[in-house]
Amino acid sequence: MDNDANKLLNDLFNKAKNEPSKVSFEETKERFLTSVGTKNNATKGNDFARFFNLKLIIMIASIITTVALVLVLKPTNTTKTVEKITTTPSTPATLVVANEKQVLQEQQQVITEYLRKVDKLTPQRIELKQEKEQNLLIPADSLKKYQEALVQSARITELLDTGYKFPKLTPEEILANNKQKAKMIKQLDKLDKKHYAFIPTGTFKADDKNWSVQAFYMQTTEVTNLEYRTFLFDLLIHERKDEFLAAKPDQSRWVKDYSYSYNKPMEEQYFSHAAYNDYPVVAISRKGAEMYCKWLTEEVNKQRNGTFINDVRLPSNYEWMYAAAGGKDGQSYPWGGPYLKNAKGCYLANYQPLKGNFKDDGAFHTAKVDSYYANDYGLYCMSGNVAEMVYYENENQLPGTKGGSWTSVAAEIQINGADKYKGMSNASVDIGFRPVITYFNKMINPTGTVKINDQLYMDETEITNFNWQEYVMWLANKHGKTAIEYKNALPDTLVWRDKLAYNEPYTKYYYSHPAYKEFPVIGISYEQAVQYCKWRTERVKELFKTKQLTDKKNVYPSNFEYRLPTKEEWEAAAKIGYSEKTKKLLETKHKGQLLANLRRKLEDNVVVAGNPTQNADVTAPVKSYWPNAAGCYNLIGNVAEMINQQGLAKGGSWISNPNEIDIERDITYTKPTAWLGFRCVAEIKSK
Repeated sequence: MDNDANKLLNDLFNKAKNEPSKVSFEETKERFLTSVGTKNNATKGNDFARFFNLKLIIMIASIITTVALVLVLKPTNTTKTVEKITTTPSTPATLVVANEKQVLQEQQQVITEYLRKVDKLTPQRIELKQEKEQNLLIPADSLKKYQEALVQSARITELLDTGYKFPKLTPEEILANNKQKAKMIKQLDKLDKKHYAFIPTGTFKADDKNWSVQAFYMQTTEVTNLEYRTFLFDLLIHERKDEFLAAKPDQSRWVKDYSYSYNKPMEEQYFSHAAYNDYPVVAISRKGAEMYCKWLTEEVNKQRNGTFINDVRLPSNYEWMYAAAGGKDGQSYPWGGPYLKNAKGCYLANYQPLKGNFKDDGAFHTAKVDSYYANDYGLYCMSGNVAEMVYYENENQLPGTKGGSWTSVAAEIQINGADKYKGMSNASVDIGFRPVITYFNKMINPTGTVKINDQLYMDETEITNFNWQEYVMWLANKHGKTAIEYKNALPDTLVWRDKLAYNEPYTKYYYSHPAYKEFPVIGISYEQAVQYCKWRTERVKELFKTKQLTDKKNVYPSNFEYRLPTKEEWEAAAKIGYSEKTKKLLETKHKGQLLANLRRKLEDNVVVAGNPTQNADVTAPVKSYWPNAAGCYNLIGNVAEMINQQGLAKGGSWISNPNEIDIERDITYTKPTAWLGFRCVAEIKSK
């Protein structure tokens, strides 16, 4: 039996000695790329030695394992079935040794190609340097930078590729993610022009039909890996695990979509490596893109304290085409004209110039999102790079893409090019997205007013001496200073001689001196106030007609009227009260200060009367004290305000006792006085 065992052992040794190597260079390429840079002082000879020693170790390990198995599984009287092990033949070790030079060249080429894709062949916005292939040595500083980035990349990959085991981000990672998130929110909240382009209302021709497009904002670039990763990590931070799993990219698409190419480095590094932060996110589903849009909308609205932006969403096919054309009809490409190169011979988009040739345009795969020229609206890479998700407005919201990708031919990256991804919702490394923001043209408030409701706007302040001087001057220029229209508009400055307001210097200076231009006009009759409202309506309508010729972003009301408020309108505005922010200030920083310009005892004069006015003897500037939540100043105090019922006023004045003031109390008058003024409301009758 011992002789039989020894004979079997010798046979196995001979078989192992003649067995081809189980590992080829192609199969160890991935491990080689990962390990490169860990010892940047190693020589080429050492590289080969490590490679060759690996094969010897594998062979010796195989032999030892075989011996161990023979000793453990020594034949007995019981017959056992041995499973056949199928091995894949590879290049014998002797052949590898014979071709040492070729192996080293292949190793160097792998490293060179990978780093050149990221660092050397990145298109630089306008000038694209299309260099010939070179065998570049890798500088030590590049290896160090690459090595540090790999550590970060490995950490990101760990966070993303966890299945049902969700690790916690470190405090440093959370801080960095929150900082980037805050930047993104600010860009959208302010509609930063560098990041969001305004696309005005207009029409364009497509599919032999004229289409009308309402105004909207569009992100100037495709969504980047960094932006999408910030969204994913925010979900992870807030324990939204199901959403995280649904939205994370399927990076295996790099290998699955292009199995004939060596895209393993792209699968492992594209979404996680810092070198690709500014590249377009790919390999995400349509659901993931829509989740990103919803998340961004919600996060911005959280910062707005209840005032909401319109929805962030994917564009329709017609919105995308209109934006890509830069507002011009008949454009084949976003840059205009039929050519794909500029006068210097540089490519204008990232696509496939020739069959199987991806690098001539300056990028092996995708390019940075702000590469090449922007179109007339400031939008980058509308053609090529990644096909951008849209929905077909005229086909029951069918999912699709526009613009073509880095693998598309020239015809497919045209504005109205064929969509080979039409109907597709799954992830692909050819598809990304850029969001749009629905824009409802802002209704411009009638001049000088704040919004009370959709139909009613009220003057922010009482009508000032300066406002009235504008009115009187216009009448003088129109009719002359001897005309009855001019004379009837002059205020009665002698009201200061009334026993309740006696102050002789004011008869001369209050209306005409520049120091009082922002004080409320007094000495005005009910009839004069009504005439002023009519005049103001006509002048503001003329102003809005002029502005509409150049301002396409906003809507100017055309059918409106300035007038004195009704009793109910005035009381409703006065009951609005202070905002929560103002309340907190009044309870802390401004505690004990006066809230309105009313009659005070002599000792009250030492108290600061709000901000900015102090110790008002009579009237105060119209923006004294604090506005209510709607933005109206001095509805209580300063001057009593006329309403549309002649002889009635509201709100009290500088001569009123604080104990007598009540929002619903009516104040009567019979003539112009030094304590009576007014403010207008503007009623929108139609938009």
